[in-house]
Amino acid sequence: MKSATYWFFTCTLTILLFAGCGGGEKGKDEHKGSAIDMETLPPGALPDVSAEMGGDGFTGEGWITNDDYNEIGDPRAVKGGTFRFAISDFPSTLRTNGKDANSQITRIIETRVYQSLCGGDPITNNLAPSLATHWQISDDKQTFRFRMDPRARFSDGSRVTTADIIATWKLRVDPGILAPYTNMIWGKFEEPVAESPYIIHVKSKELNWKFFLYFSGMTILPAKYIAHLTGAEYMKEFQFKMPPGSGPYELEHDKIVKGKSLSIKRRNDYWAINDSDNKYTSNFDRIKFIVVTDERLRFEKFKKGETDLYIVGRAQWWAEETDFENIKRGLIQKRRIYNDEAQGVAGYVFNMRKPPFDDIRMREAFTLLQDRTKLIKNLFFMQYDYLDSYYPGGIYANPNNPKYRYNPDKAVKLMAEAGWSERNKDGWLVNDKGEILQLDLTFGSKGLERIFTVFQEDLKQVGIKLDLKQSTRPTMFKMVNERKFQIHFQTWSGLFFPNPENDVSSWTADPDNTNNLAGTKNDRIDELINLYNVEFDQEKRIEMIREIDGILMEIMPFALGWYAPFTRVLYWNRFGHIESYLSRIEDWRDILTYWWLDPEMDKAVKEAKKDKSIQLEVGETEAMYWPEYNEKHGRSYTID
Repeated sequence: MKSATYWFFTCTLTILLFAGCGGGEKGKDEHKGSAIDMETLPPGALPDVSAEMGGDGFTGEGWITNDDYNEIGDPRAVKGGTFRFAISDFPSTLRTNGKDANSQITRIIETRVYQSLCGGDPITNNLAPSLATHWQISDDKQTFRFRMDPRARFSDGSRVTTADIIATWKLRVDPGILAPYTNMIWGKFEEPVAESPYIIHVKSKELNWKFFLYFSGMTILPAKYIAHLTGAEYMKEFQFKMPPGSGPYELEHDKIVKGKSLSIKRRNDYWAINDSDNKYTSNFDRIKFIVVTDERLRFEKFKKGETDLYIVGRAQWWAEETDFENIKRGLIQKRRIYNDEAQGVAGYVFNMRKPPFDDIRMREAFTLLQDRTKLIKNLFFMQYDYLDSYYPGGIYANPNNPKYRYNPDKAVKLMAEAGWSERNKDGWLVNDKGEILQLDLTFGSKGLERIFTVFQEDLKQVGIKLDLKQSTRPTMFKMVNERKFQIHFQTWSGLFFPNPENDVSSWTADPDNTNNLAGTKNDRIDELINLYNVEFDQEKRIEMIREIDGILMEIMPFALGWYAPFTRVLYWNRFGHIESYLSRIEDWRDILTYWWLDPEMDKAVKEAKKDKSIQLEVGETEAMYWPEYNEKHGRSYTID
C-alpha cells in the first residue's frame, strides 16, 4: 500500500511542475454520462468509453505516471488476526470532512477506508498512482488532469468515477461543513470537469505550487451517498458513520460502541488487493481501537496483554518502567525507532486576541518562565531537545533564531512594564485595577499534569496563579477551536513541506476552527506566504520559511516546548514487521500498514505466558535502519 501521507509529497513532484508536462487543456467537453449501469457490469472499464477517454486500451501516451516507486512490504507477511490499540478518547465525529474532523483517530481510519488520486512512495515520498493511474500538468501549472483506474470500486461494489471527485470537491467548498480553511483551499479551484467517467480536469484559480498536491491528495467519497446532501445535511448524516470507501478497510458500523470502541476490518474484495504494492500490506483482518482515557491504565492494560502496542510517551516510564519480566524474557519487545518523520511543533499557545497575551511583553515573560532545562533533566531523562524553531529538526529551521531559556528575573521586569508589578496580601500579582494575574490551563491527558505542575509552581514563585483543569479531549478540542482559552498546550505533527498559510496567515486568525490558534497576524508573514505559494524553487522556499520562522520567534505565539526524532514503542512479540519497522517518512501508524500477526510467534508467546522458563529472543532496542540508510546513500536526514 502506497503511503497515505496527507496532501504532501516531495521533490520529484517539484521536477514535474517545472517540466510543465502539457495536456491540461485537452478534451474540455463535459461527459454527459453513460446509459450503461455503472454498478452491475463485470470488472474493467465501461465498454462505451474509448481508450482515448480513459477506457480499456488506454496507453498513457502523453501522460505522466510512476511505475518505479518503492515497495517495502515484506513477502513474509501473512493476512489475518486482530490488532488492538488503546486510544485516549472516542472521536468527536467520524466524518472525514468538516468541523471537528481533524482528529488523529479519524485520520487513521480515513487513510485506510478511503483513497486519494495519488499516493506517496514510502521511501522518497515521490508521487505514485492510487485511484489515478496517470496525470498531467499544464504548461502554466494551473490545470491538472487525471485518468482514473477503471478497476476502482467502493466497498458497496459501485465504480469509482469522476463523478465522485466532483461530489467530494463540492462537499469541501460547502460552507455548511463549518470548516473555513477547507472551504478556502478547495475554493481555490474551479469546479472540476468530467471529460469521461475516467478522465477529469480541474483548474486552479491562482498559481500555487502546492495545489497539484492538494488535489491529488484529496480522499474521494462516493457521489451516490453525498451528492444529494448539503454540507449541513452531510454533517448530520455522517456524524458517526462513514459512506463506503475504496480503500483496503471498511468501518464496522455495527461494532461501534460510542465512548468505548470502534474497529475497521480488511476487505477481501478490495479492488487492488492483488497489486504488487498491496500484497504484503494492510495485513490485519481487523484493527480495533479501544478507549482507555487514563494513560497509566492504558499502560497496565497493555502489560496484561489486553492491547498489542503501547506508544511510550513518557521518558520517565521508558527509563524506569520498561525493564519488567516480560521484556527481559522477550515476550514484549522494546524499540526506539529513528526515521525521517517530519518534526512538529509543541508548546504553550498564547491567545493573542485578548489580555494578557495581547501584550508581547507578557508572552515573552511566560516564555522565559518555562523552565525547560529542569523538565528535560528531571522529567524527560535527557531524551528530548529544546524547540527553538517553529519548523524544527531539518532544513527549514532558521539557524539564527534566538534561544529563549529560563530567566525569571527578566520575566518579572517585563511583567512590571506591562502593568503587573504589585502583589496582593496572598502574594499574587495584581494590576492597577486590583485584578489577580490568574489563568486557566485545560488539558485532556492526565499524564501531562506532572509537566504542567512544574510550570504552575514556577509561575507561583513570581506571583502568577495558574489553575489546572482536566477535561475530555473532545471538550477541550471544541473549546480551543472556539478560542475559549487564554493559554493552551498544543502539539502539531510536522509536514515535509511546511504550509504556513494554514497556521499563521492573517486571514485564519479570526475565524473559529482554523489552525491559527494564537491569532497570529503579520504583514511580512502574509507577504512571504504569498511569495512561497508561487515559488517553484525549493531552495528559495527554504529561505522564505526560515524568515517566517524568525518572525514567529519575535512574535512568540507559542512558548515552545521540546521534541525528539524517534518513536518509542512496546509491542507483544507476536508480530512480524518490515526490517525498518516504519517507512522512512511516516510515524507509528505505519505499524497498521506493514506489520502482520505471525502465527508461530503468536503461539510462542502464548506458550511462554504459561511457562515462565521459556526465554524468547530479545531484539536490539535502538532501531537505526533509516539513519544508516541515509548515511549509506548520502541522503539528507530530513528530506530528499
